[in-house]
Amino acid sequence: MIQFVNITEAEFLKKKLVYKHMSLENALRTLETQSLWFANPENWKDPFEKRFLNAKYISKGKEVAFNWKNRLFCTCVTQTISSEAFWHTYSQGEIGVEFRIDRAVLLDELKKHSSTYDIFIGKVEYMKTTDIEQELKKIPFNPPISVGVNTNEFASRLFLLKRTAFSYEDELRIILLKQNKTQEKGITLKYNCNNTKLIRRIILDPHLKEYTYKTLKEVFVSKYGFTPISTKGATKYSRVIKSQLYASPKIATLKID
Repeated sequence: MIQFVNITEAEFLKKKLVYKHMSLENALRTLETQSLWFANPENWKDPFEKRFLNAKYISKGKEVAFNWKNRLFCTCVTQTISSEAFWHTYSQGEIGVEFRIDRAVLLDELKKHSSTYDIFIGKVEYMKTTDIEQELKKIPFNPPISVGVNTNEFASRLFLLKRTAFSYEDELRIILLKQNKTQEKGITLKYNCNNTKLIRRIILDPHLKEYTYKTLKEVFVSKYGFTPISTKGATKYSRVIKSQLYASPKIATLKID
Protein backbone atom coordinates (compact mmCIF):
# COMPACT_ATOMS: atom_id res chain seq x y z
CA MET A 1 0.00 0.00 0.00
CA ILE A 2 1.18 3.50 -0.82
CA GLN A 3 0.19 6.34 1.49
CA PHE A 4 -0.09 9.93 0.31
CA VAL A 5 0.76 12.73 2.73
CA ASN A 6 -0.12 16.43 2.24
CA ILE A 7 -1.29 15.45 -1.25
CA THR A 8 -3.89 13.03 -2.59
CA GLU A 9 -3.29 10.43 -5.27
CA ALA A 10 -5.59 12.37 -7.60
CA GLU A 11 -3.61 15.56 -6.99
CA PHE A 12 -0.35 13.72 -7.57
CA LEU A 13 -1.58 12.35 -10.91
CA LYS A 14 -3.20 15.60 -12.04
CA LYS A 15 0.09 16.68 -13.64
CA LYS A 16 2.01 14.52 -16.10
CA LEU A 17 5.61 14.89 -14.90
CA VAL A 18 7.90 15.37 -11.94
CA TYR A 19 11.50 16.53 -12.30
CA LYS A 20 14.67 15.10 -10.78
CA HIS A 21 18.12 16.68 -11.02
CA MET A 22 21.35 14.76 -10.47
CA SER A 23 24.96 14.48 -11.58
CA LEU A 24 25.80 12.89 -14.93
CA GLU A 25 27.41 9.97 -13.10
CA ASN A 26 24.20 9.25 -11.18
CA ALA A 27 22.07 9.70 -14.30
CA LEU A 28 24.10 7.12 -16.21
CA ARG A 29 24.00 4.74 -13.25
CA THR A 30 20.22 5.09 -13.09
CA LEU A 31 19.80 4.19 -16.75
CA GLU A 32 22.40 1.41 -16.73
CA THR A 33 20.96 -0.35 -13.67
CA GLN A 34 17.33 0.67 -14.30
CA SER A 35 16.96 1.58 -10.66
CA LEU A 36 16.18 4.61 -8.50
CA TRP A 37 18.41 5.57 -5.58
CA PHE A 38 16.82 6.15 -2.19
CA ALA A 39 19.29 7.75 0.21
CA ASN A 40 19.56 7.33 3.96
CA PRO A 41 18.89 10.90 5.23
CA GLU A 42 21.50 10.35 7.94
CA ASN A 43 24.05 11.10 5.22
CA TRP A 44 22.46 14.38 4.05
CA LYS A 45 24.48 17.55 4.68
CA ASP A 46 21.73 19.90 5.84
CA PRO A 47 21.18 19.33 9.60
CA PHE A 48 17.58 20.51 9.31
CA GLU A 49 16.87 17.67 6.84
CA LYS A 50 17.52 15.14 9.62
CA ARG A 51 16.52 17.21 12.64
CA PHE A 52 13.72 14.89 13.69
CA LEU A 53 15.63 11.69 12.97
CA ASN A 54 18.41 12.61 15.38
CA ALA A 55 16.33 14.35 18.03
CA LYS A 56 15.81 12.96 21.53
CA TYR A 57 12.16 12.41 22.42
CA ILE A 58 10.79 12.48 25.96
CA SER A 59 7.43 10.89 26.65
CA LYS A 60 6.01 10.79 30.19
CA GLY A 61 9.47 11.49 31.60
CA LYS A 62 11.18 8.72 29.62
CA GLU A 63 13.33 8.93 26.51
CA VAL A 64 11.83 7.09 23.54
CA ALA A 65 13.36 6.29 20.18
CA PHE A 66 12.09 7.77 16.93
CA ASN A 67 10.48 4.80 15.23
CA TRP A 68 11.75 5.67 11.73
CA LYS A 69 15.44 6.11 12.62
CA ASN A 70 17.68 3.77 10.58
CA ARG A 71 14.66 2.51 8.67
CA LEU A 72 13.98 5.49 6.42
CA PHE A 73 15.16 6.00 2.83
CA CYS A 74 14.13 8.80 0.54
CA THR A 75 14.36 10.22 -2.97
CA CYS A 76 13.34 13.78 -3.75
CA VAL A 77 11.73 15.21 -6.88
CA THR A 78 10.39 18.64 -7.71
CA GLN A 79 7.24 20.00 -9.31
CA THR A 80 9.16 23.07 -10.52
CA ILE A 81 10.04 22.63 -14.19
CA SER A 82 13.08 24.92 -14.17
CA SER A 83 15.27 26.63 -11.61
CA GLU A 84 18.80 27.98 -11.91
CA ALA A 85 19.52 26.77 -8.38
CA PHE A 86 18.84 23.12 -9.25
CA TRP A 87 21.76 22.93 -11.68
CA HIS A 88 24.19 24.00 -8.96
CA THR A 89 22.69 22.21 -5.96
CA TYR A 90 22.08 18.72 -7.31
CA SER A 91 24.86 18.28 -9.86
CA GLN A 92 27.43 17.97 -7.02
CA GLY A 93 29.96 20.05 -8.95
CA GLU A 94 29.69 17.82 -12.02
CA ILE A 95 27.71 18.00 -15.25
CA GLY A 96 24.03 18.17 -14.31
CA VAL A 97 21.16 16.15 -15.78
CA GLU A 98 17.42 16.54 -15.34
CA PHE A 99 15.07 13.58 -15.75
CA ARG A 100 11.45 14.37 -16.57
CA ILE A 101 9.64 11.44 -15.01
CA ASP A 102 6.14 10.20 -15.83
CA ARG A 103 4.12 10.30 -12.60
CA ALA A 104 1.69 7.52 -13.51
CA VAL A 105 4.47 5.14 -14.56
CA LEU A 106 6.45 5.99 -11.43
CA LEU A 107 3.46 5.23 -9.23
CA ASP A 108 2.88 1.89 -10.97
CA GLU A 109 6.51 0.91 -10.43
CA LEU A 110 6.40 1.91 -6.76
CA LYS A 111 3.30 -0.21 -6.22
CA LYS A 112 5.30 -3.28 -7.27
CA HIS A 113 7.51 -2.79 -4.19
CA SER A 114 4.77 -1.96 -1.70
CA SER A 115 4.79 -5.46 -0.21
CA THR A 116 8.48 -5.06 0.68
CA TYR A 117 8.40 -1.49 2.01
CA ASP A 118 5.90 0.92 3.51
CA ILE A 119 5.89 3.65 0.87
CA PHE A 120 4.88 7.27 1.35
CA ILE A 121 4.54 9.96 -1.29
CA GLY A 122 4.48 13.32 0.44
CA LYS A 123 4.39 16.98 -0.43
CA VAL A 124 6.89 19.02 1.54
CA GLU A 125 5.44 21.60 3.93
CA TYR A 126 7.53 24.78 4.17
CA MET A 127 7.81 26.68 7.44
CA LYS A 128 9.86 29.38 9.10
CA THR A 129 12.87 28.04 10.97
CA THR A 130 11.48 29.34 14.26
CA ASP A 131 8.27 27.35 13.72
CA ILE A 132 10.14 24.12 12.95
CA GLU A 133 12.22 24.59 16.12
CA GLN A 134 9.18 24.84 18.42
CA GLU A 135 7.96 22.10 20.73
CA LEU A 136 6.28 19.33 18.77
CA LYS A 137 2.78 20.23 19.92
CA LYS A 138 3.32 23.88 18.91
CA ILE A 139 4.56 23.30 15.35
CA PRO A 140 1.87 24.94 13.15
CA PHE A 141 1.13 22.03 10.83
CA ASN A 142 -1.48 22.72 8.16
CA PRO A 143 -3.75 20.86 8.61
CA PRO A 144 -3.07 20.30 12.34
CA ILE A 145 -2.12 16.83 13.57
CA SER A 146 -1.98 15.17 16.97
CA VAL A 147 1.49 14.46 18.34
CA GLY A 148 2.39 10.77 18.24
CA VAL A 149 6.10 10.20 17.74
CA ASN A 150 5.77 6.54 16.81
CA THR A 151 2.81 6.83 14.45
CA ASN A 152 3.58 6.75 10.75
CA GLU A 153 1.26 9.66 10.07
CA PHE A 154 3.05 11.99 12.47
CA ALA A 155 6.52 10.75 11.55
CA SER A 156 5.85 11.40 7.87
CA ARG A 157 4.60 14.92 8.58
CA LEU A 158 7.79 15.66 10.56
CA PHE A 159 9.98 14.40 7.77
CA LEU A 160 8.15 16.55 5.22
CA LEU A 161 8.97 19.81 7.02
CA LYS A 162 11.45 22.11 5.31
CA ARG A 163 12.54 25.71 5.72
CA THR A 164 10.82 28.39 3.64
CA ALA A 165 14.17 29.31 2.06
CA PHE A 166 13.69 26.19 -0.09
CA SER A 167 10.05 26.74 -1.02
CA TYR A 168 10.99 27.43 -4.65
CA GLU A 169 11.66 23.68 -4.99
CA ASP A 170 8.00 22.69 -4.54
CA GLU A 171 9.37 19.33 -3.47
CA LEU A 172 7.80 15.90 -3.28
CA ARG A 173 9.47 13.16 -1.26
CA ILE A 174 9.10 9.46 -1.88
CA ILE A 175 9.86 7.54 1.30
CA LEU A 176 10.67 3.85 1.69
CA LEU A 177 10.34 2.48 5.21
CA LYS A 178 12.02 -0.82 6.01
CA GLN A 179 10.61 -3.16 8.62
CA ASN A 180 13.93 -3.51 10.44
CA LYS A 181 16.73 -1.10 11.27
CA THR A 182 19.81 -0.99 9.06
CA GLN A 183 23.03 0.95 8.57
CA GLU A 184 22.78 1.02 4.77
CA LYS A 185 23.67 4.29 3.05
CA GLY A 186 20.89 3.82 0.53
CA ILE A 187 18.65 1.45 -1.39
CA THR A 188 18.43 0.88 -5.13
CA LEU A 189 14.87 0.25 -6.23
CA LYS A 190 14.60 -1.56 -9.56
CA TYR A 191 11.98 -0.52 -12.08
CA ASN A 192 10.77 -3.12 -14.55
CA CYS A 193 9.74 -0.86 -17.43
CA ASN A 194 11.97 0.56 -20.14
CA ASN A 195 13.98 3.66 -19.26
CA THR A 196 12.17 5.59 -21.97
CA LYS A 197 8.76 4.75 -20.50
CA LEU A 198 9.56 6.08 -17.04
CA ILE A 199 11.77 8.98 -18.13
CA ARG A 200 9.98 10.99 -20.79
CA ARG A 201 12.75 13.48 -21.51
CA ILE A 202 16.35 14.26 -20.54
CA ILE A 203 17.55 17.84 -20.12
CA LEU A 204 21.30 18.44 -20.08
CA ASP A 205 23.29 21.04 -18.18
CA PRO A 206 22.89 24.59 -19.59
CA HIS A 207 26.64 25.17 -19.15
CA LEU A 208 27.64 22.48 -21.65
CA LYS A 209 29.84 23.38 -24.60
CA GLU A 210 28.70 22.36 -28.08
CA TYR A 211 30.76 19.19 -28.58
CA THR A 212 30.22 17.89 -25.07
CA TYR A 213 26.48 18.35 -25.53
CA LYS A 214 26.44 16.58 -28.90
CA THR A 215 28.50 13.67 -27.57
CA LEU A 216 26.34 13.17 -24.49
CA LYS A 217 23.17 13.44 -26.54
CA GLU A 218 24.44 10.70 -28.85
CA VAL A 219 25.07 8.45 -25.84
CA PHE A 220 21.54 8.91 -24.48
CA VAL A 221 19.99 8.40 -27.92
CA SER A 222 22.06 5.49 -29.29
CA LYS A 223 22.84 3.56 -26.08
CA TYR A 224 19.70 4.17 -24.04
CA GLY A 225 17.04 4.59 -26.75
CA PHE A 226 15.97 8.20 -26.26
CA THR A 227 15.36 8.64 -29.97
CA PRO A 228 13.28 11.57 -31.28
CA ILE A 229 9.53 11.02 -31.47
CA SER A 230 7.69 11.84 -34.67
CA THR A 231 5.02 14.48 -34.35
CA LYS A 232 2.41 15.85 -36.72
CA GLY A 233 3.99 17.26 -39.82
CA ALA A 234 7.68 16.86 -40.65
CA THR A 235 9.11 17.80 -37.25
CA LYS A 236 10.33 15.45 -34.55
CA TYR A 237 10.24 15.87 -30.78
CA SER A 238 13.75 15.46 -29.42
CA ARG A 239 13.89 13.57 -26.13
CA VAL A 240 17.39 14.81 -25.22
CA ILE A 241 18.01 18.55 -25.24
CA LYS A 242 20.23 21.11 -23.57
CA SER A 243 18.59 23.42 -21.05
CA GLN A 244 17.85 26.80 -22.59
CA LEU A 245 18.35 28.61 -19.29
CA TYR A 246 21.25 30.66 -20.65
CA ALA A 247 20.27 30.70 -24.34
CA SER A 248 20.74 34.12 -25.92
CA PRO A 249 17.43 35.82 -26.71
CA LYS A 250 16.78 37.50 -30.01
CA ILE A 251 17.85 41.13 -30.08
CA ALA A 252 14.78 43.11 -29.16
CA THR A 253 13.51 46.26 -30.81
CA LEU A 254 11.92 48.32 -28.03
CA LYS A 255 9.74 51.32 -28.73
CA ILE A 256 10.43 54.25 -26.40
CA ASP A 257 7.54 56.57 -27.32
